Formats: sequence, C-alpha cells, structure tokens
Amino acid sequence: MSKILAVSGSPRKGNTEFMMNAVLDEITDHEKELILLRNKNFGHCIGCLTCHNTIKCIIDDDMQEINKKLSESDIIILGTPNYFDNVSGLMKDFLDRTHPFYKSEGLKGKKLYLLAVGGGSEENHKQPIVDVIESFADLQKLDLIDSLWIRALQKDEAEKQEQAINKLKEFGQKINSL
Repeated sequence: MSKILAVSGSPRKGNTEFMMNAVLDEITDHEKELILLRNKNFGHCIGCLTCHNTIKCIIDDDMQEINKKLSESDIIILGTPNYFDNVSGLMKDFLDRTHPFYKSEGLKGKKLYLLAVGGGSEENHKQPIVDVIESFADLQKLDLIDSLWIRALQKDEAEKQEQAINKLKEFGQKINSL
C-alpha cells in the first residue's frame, strides 16, 4: 500500500477540488490525503538558501507539516487551475517552498501526477502548466507519470461534464492500479 498525498492549489472551492476528490474517490487500495493549500498558512520562499545547509526551511508555518507529509508519501498528485497559462499563485508558492528537498534529493523517485483545469482548450493551455511541473519534477528528481487537463472555466463546471467525470475516474483508476 502506497501513501498518496494530493495537493490542491486552488484559492477557492470549485473545479480543482472537485477533480482532486473525483480522482481520490477511485483510489481504494492506497492510503490517501488531500491538502487544500487555501486552508493552510504558509508564506513565500524568501530565497535565503538556509535550507541548502539545514534541509529545513527557516519559515515556521504550515509548510513544515506539508513538507513532512511530502517526504513520507510515495505518490504526489498536484492539482491547479490555469491562471494566465501558469499554475496558480498558491501552487507556485508551494512549489517554491519545497526547496529544502532540492539539495538533499528528499523527493527523488516519488511518482508525480498533475491535474489541471482551465477555460481554454487543452491544445492551447495545458502545455505551459505541464512545462512548469516538468521543471519542478526535474529539479526535485520526481517521476512525472501522467497529467490530465479538464476544460472548465466557471466554478463547478467540471462536475457537470460527463466526459470530464469519466476521464477523472480513469485517471484515478490508473493511480489505484499501481
């Protein structure tokens, strides 16, 4: 049984959270947890690089707990809305604050999955987000296994799309089969 940590980078309850829960509902053979970054108290990386020597961030906030859970996980699922062809600000802050793992390679070899949602087409708007997450995965030596784009702009739009629900179920079933 693997430990799965899902991290939602949406600042509101809506499509991203629905997608994360739909995928997690299909995962029955693993331990799983969903972290909603909007409910966590954590700040921006200040670029001090202290974590290069201490393997711990000097900022004492909820990111300490999140990083502990990341280190204990086997599989990480990131969920983000598309904000101007990028991850959300919350997700970017989260990615930056995983810097303590960079020198120690503390996330090396963990499996990574991406869920992204936005109002534009997959052909035009998925790749910029995948590029950000691929760069993160390369730096942290994670294995980016798969990504899924759902087209939905309005709050709660994804849950009204049968095709989106089916894609999310399939995505979750793939992860569950590991």
